[in-house]
Amino acid sequence: MVTVNIQDGSSKGGANGERRNTKFLMFMIHVNYAIYGISSHLQGGAFPFVSKKLGVDPTTWGYLQTTIAIAQLAGCPVFGRFGDLYGGRAAMTMTFLGMMVENLLVVMAFSGGIPLLFISRAPMLFIHPMTAFQMVASDLSDEKTRADALAKLNIVSTIGRILGPTIAGWLVEHYGESFTCLVAASMSGLCVALVWIFVPVSTKQVKEETLENPSQKKASLFDPKEILRLLRIPAVAELLGIKMFCSVAFFLLNSMMPIIQMEVFNMSPQEYGYFGTYLGIVYLVCFSCVSPLTKRMSDINVMRLSEIFVTIGDFGLALSNNKWQTGLAFLPRAFGDGILATMINSGLSKGVSPQDTGGVMGLSLSAGHVPHMITPPIAARLFETFGYRSIGIACFTINSAMTVYLFRRQNAPST
Repeated sequence: MVTVNIQDGSSKGGANGERRNTKFLMFMIHVNYAIYGISSHLQGGAFPFVSKKLGVDPTTWGYLQTTIAIAQLAGCPVFGRFGDLYGGRAAMTMTFLGMMVENLLVVMAFSGGIPLLFISRAPMLFIHPMTAFQMVASDLSDEKTRADALAKLNIVSTIGRILGPTIAGWLVEHYGESFTCLVAASMSGLCVALVWIFVPVSTKQVKEETLENPSQKKASLFDPKEILRLLRIPAVAELLGIKMFCSVAFFLLNSMMPIIQMEVFNMSPQEYGYFGTYLGIVYLVCFSCVSPLTKRMSDINVMRLSEIFVTIGDFGLALSNNKWQTGLAFLPRAFGDGILATMINSGLSKGVSPQDTGGVMGLSLSAGHVPHMITPPIAARLFETFGYRSIGIACFTINSAMTVYLFRRQNAPST
């Protein structure tokens, strides 16, 4: 028998009580993820304008993005193991406290200059909300409903994508970047409180024999053998490879997009916010389509369809001449990116035991941050040498190759 370990150290309730607890827990996870999304986009909306005021050029911006990638890459695998060993509450608390510190350091950067702006990226070592939330969502769902559960989690996150950029643009325009980051820090503090009040120590689905023999669960947080064990699973290795390859194109574009919006299209803070809200609406539609698609199509066909959309978007970006054409090109690109990311995470969580969902989600984010570490300087050089359209051409080439690869496969990677 498999049960959800949500008793938080207290006596076990009946099956009905456990089901109620699970539903309420999932509701609170969604509430926290929505607040996180708004908070994240508040800081994300302010940070480019803080950088601009401090005199950050495209090359320095690329190095900032590389610093973020290094911090995230270093923290992701360990954070995933941390979540597996110490539970969802500890993982979420670490993430939100890191976000508070990060926002406060950005505020201090106005007096400390560009060096402190780089230092403000250091807390990214501990900020891995997607790993924490996806781990819990995977723990509370079975294989048949896994993709749907992750898609619903992403639908909730689009509340932040829709509201956050618009609120950030308005706050930056009227009250400044410092105030916006302080509001974001306060929201992270609220998330910490909600986590400690409502989220139990562990949300793992554990077998009864494991509950009776807790010593079987003990493992080292920094055990590289655990990471290698997950990487030896064929489906996990292939899905991580697919994500890593696609992330090259993703970060080539996304790492330079704020610079393109400010320097090429001369967007104001509010226009920048509206663009982010537009993308949030696109992602909302995208994640709402995951469940119907997975019910009507095989996993490999859904992945093929998503890559076709991404490739069409990249082709449009290579031809775009103004912000309106760029926004139109982002429509299929964001749609395809969102679906592909959901399918990859769903496949990864299906390929491991419930006790390893945090670890494999950490590896998933690590696979994205490896390209993120090297692509920003390349994107900055392409932008400064050949213009922003060259980034669209590079992304189109990469995703065209991935589309061909997926069509050559008969089935999605599976264990």
